[in-house]
Amino acid sequence: MSSFRPALDLRLRILAVALIPLLLAVGLFAIYFAHRSVREVEDALERRGRDVSRHLAQAIAPDLLTGNLTQVKRLLDYELTIRGVESLAVTDGERWLLFSGRGALLPQLDGAAPPERWRRHDLIFFAHPVILAPTTEHDPYLDSLAAADRPNHLIVAIARTPVALTRSRVGLAAIGMSTVSILLALILAWRLAGGVSLPLRRITDTVARLADGQLQERCTTSSLGELGQLERGINSMAEALERNQRELENRVHAATAGLLEQKLAAEAAMRAKSRFLAAASHDLRQPLHALTLLVSALKERVRDDEAHRLAQHIEASATAMATLLNALLDLSKLDAGAVEAAPTCFPLQQVLGRLSDQFAPLAREHGTRLRIVPCTVWVFTDPLLLERILANLVSNALRHAQGGHVLVGARRLGTDWIRVEVRDDGPGIPTEFQTRIFEEYFQLENPERHRDKGLGLGLAIVARLAHLLGGEVRVRSQPGQGACFDFRMVRCPPREAQAALPRAPALTLAPGLEGALVAFIDDDADILEAMLALFDQWGIRLAAGEDGAQLRDELLGLGRAPDVILSDYRLRSGHTGIEAIAMLRATFGVGIPAALLTGDTASDTIQAIRASGLPVLHKPIKPAMLRALLSHLLAGASGNPVPPRPTP
Repeated sequence: MSSFRPALDLRLRILAVALIPLLLAVGLFAIYFAHRSVREVEDALERRGRDVSRHLAQAIAPDLLTGNLTQVKRLLDYELTIRGVESLAVTDGERWLLFSGRGALLPQLDGAAPPERWRRHDLIFFAHPVILAPTTEHDPYLDSLAAADRPNHLIVAIARTPVALTRSRVGLAAIGMSTVSILLALILAWRLAGGVSLPLRRITDTVARLADGQLQERCTTSSLGELGQLERGINSMAEALERNQRELENRVHAATAGLLEQKLAAEAAMRAKSRFLAAASHDLRQPLHALTLLVSALKERVRDDEAHRLAQHIEASATAMATLLNALLDLSKLDAGAVEAAPTCFPLQQVLGRLSDQFAPLAREHGTRLRIVPCTVWVFTDPLLLERILANLVSNALRHAQGGHVLVGARRLGTDWIRVEVRDDGPGIPTEFQTRIFEEYFQLENPERHRDKGLGLGLAIVARLAHLLGGEVRVRSQPGQGACFDFRMVRCPPREAQAALPRAPALTLAPGLEGALVAFIDDDADILEAMLALFDQWGIRLAAGEDGAQLRDELLGLGRAPDVILSDYRLRSGHTGIEAIAMLRATFGVGIPAALLTGDTASDTIQAIRASGLPVLHKPIKPAMLRALLSHLLAGASGNPVPPRPTP
């Protein structure tokens, strides 16, 4: 049915093209023929009326002028019979002298001479003066009759019935001829249209199937002339399309196989990179953690000024090394996709308040006026990643605006968005470098790579974190006019009750560490030695072992339960610190506070630590942070603190 309709439409169009000119020609011919025939009949009536009026007027003139009205009446009646006219009459302009035929058809007289010809209804009237014909003979009597002032007129009335009959006959004849001509033309055009439309229908059906992907379809080459050329051309096109499709499919298969190999290789490289990051994070943080602990213990033991100064330099170098290592590993984790955002709805003031607590002392130390404008808006994003972004931006602003001003605030953008801005009045950033500052290791004013001026990784990490949150950090700056960094977030409606954001263990120290027994598990001998030295310096008893079973036996030998359990996450033989803590708690009591220490940042490790509910500190750990954690655990707070989610 679908292919029949287009073919029928095409056939009808061909018929219309053939019949419309024919209809116009037949119509014009019929009109011309009818008009000509009617005109000829009217002209014949005109000639007959004029001839009858002229000849009869001449014939009755002598008798009428001599008063022989009987003879005139006889002539009028005779002419009425043989001429086929409606009526004949003689008038002097004021009255009818004689008439023959239907007198009711005669017009009213007004005393004036009638016109030579006029029409009324379906009659044609002809008037001719009744006068004697001119003659060469001289007759005084006739001359006196011809000289009358007002000649009489003969009126002839002829019906127009022949015109109406002719018009009707000619119309019927034209209709008949037109109908026959149109029928013949229709039959011929229908056959001719079928001879064109059927091949075209086959061609359009073939083209439609080719468009549907059936490239094996071909046209039957049975037509001649241009249609045959079209059929052969479509077949050639179909063969080319089929050949190109086979080649394209082969190329697609080859490209797909290549992409699959590249995908598998990329996935393998990503897994290898993730394993490398996890191993590098753990293996590099372990000795650095031991070095940090040993340096702290060394500083508290040496009394010589020169040795103390050297210990401070060693500690500064270890801190710089830890900072660089953390930044590199953070950047690598972001590039490897090991960090996932966990957006939630929370008040922005919680993050701004932390920034104020964190950077207010540093700003006072540098003589910089830091102002963080309070905000009551709630936002939907990852609070820890947002805090990391803003912390890097504020740290960068304080570094470049020493002695100046740093402003942190938020601007509402309509009803759905908010933009946090970090402004400083530092030296500013030239326009040509405003995109490069987000590249790794790029620094405008540190060609000597001095570590006091940063590492050139902070803004690179900021850019990646912003992309992870679905946005971007923009910068606006002019040289000498400071800089403004901003980040846009989605707003959300406030909630009735909102849990506080997770925080790291407090750094405030609590009394009661002296004399406490801490159970410590780590399979690294250097870290065990460093912890023994540090805890001995603090006056804290330490029971250390390389696995949970060994430490359990040692504690059973001491005959007392530990006050706190600290354990590295990754231990020997595939065991974990979670298992070791569970073993010791099963032996000495489930209420013993415990925490994990780890240098492992793999995603599966982080998920396992989250599931355990244990607090965690990431190596390398500053001694002050470790001591604060012990104080917090020994203070007996209401249950174990919620472990902070590790940030990149």
